[in-house]
Amino acid sequence: MKIAVIGAGGVGAYIGAVFARAGHPVALVARGAHAEAMAVNGITIHAPTQTWHARPAMVTDDCATVGTADVVFVCLKTYQLDALLPALPLLIGPRTVVVTLQNGIDAYATVAATIGAERTLAGLVYCELHVESPGVIRSGIEPVRLVFGPIPPTVPSAVAHALQSAASQAGMDVTCVPDGRVVVWRKAIFVAAMSAITTISGAGMGLLRDDAEAQIMVTAALTEARSVAQAEGMEFADDPVASALAIAASMPATARSSMSRDDAAGRPLEHEALSGAIVRRGRAVGVPTPVNQALYTLLRLKIAARTEQARTQ
Repeated sequence: MKIAVIGAGGVGAYIGAVFARAGHPVALVARGAHAEAMAVNGITIHAPTQTWHARPAMVTDDCATVGTADVVFVCLKTYQLDALLPALPLLIGPRTVVVTLQNGIDAYATVAATIGAERTLAGLVYCELHVESPGVIRSGIEPVRLVFGPIPPTVPSAVAHALQSAASQAGMDVTCVPDGRVVVWRKAIFVAAMSAITTISGAGMGLLRDDAEAQIMVTAALTEARSVAQAEGMEFADDPVASALAIAASMPATARSSMSRDDAAGRPLEHEALSGAIVRRGRAVGVPTPVNQALYTLLRLKIAARTEQARTQ
């Protein structure tokens, strides 16, 4: 199975390494020192219980050099999607499926509008992955869990089922579900709250768990987002708020959101795709989201202050 990974940062490089280690031809599309290191030395994964290495078949900065793939994982940040869309059809063959793994609740629809809903799998990864140094990925949680599914009324294709089998054989905890939108919403409920609060406060998961007032805020943000999802017609098999709190309780005390790390590094943030999207969707369906509104506003002010400070230095 030929795998293309667009945006080989922490998540993308890990996925590429998993499939490459299992013998699948993997092409990574990436740029900068991290891409150069992966091209020369391959990818090193430091996981909680083991360190391992894999070498992809190709590392390139140009989608046009990849050719068509069986599966395309889109691992870019949400704010990078628009730049990718014109090149995405270059990777599409007769049976190709594209798996979107962005945070937030809008990415799969954006991709589906370009290549068709029948080729699009809405997905997510439960993980704590980041680039520790060029070519080196640190994983804070084992196993990394991949979940994806089609956009109804489309049903899982033969390629989607083949991807589930290949990912499982490669060592990932993977599930193909009937409706990818539900799992994307489930993760967005968790990530929007945790990303905003850890980024604004600078606290890790341990401090959030141990502070009673923080738990009130986290639970309120999660509950609002769940209400918006339900108003949009999402039906959850179990309570996403309880699930999110359980996931948070299982994470290392020092765990930080990717948004928090991006903020510390001065990189753009995905606040529009997370807190912003929940606020906007809430307004559209008539569901109040005061806690998420406050978090969204504070994130916007934080970014504006950072920009203003950079101008005056």
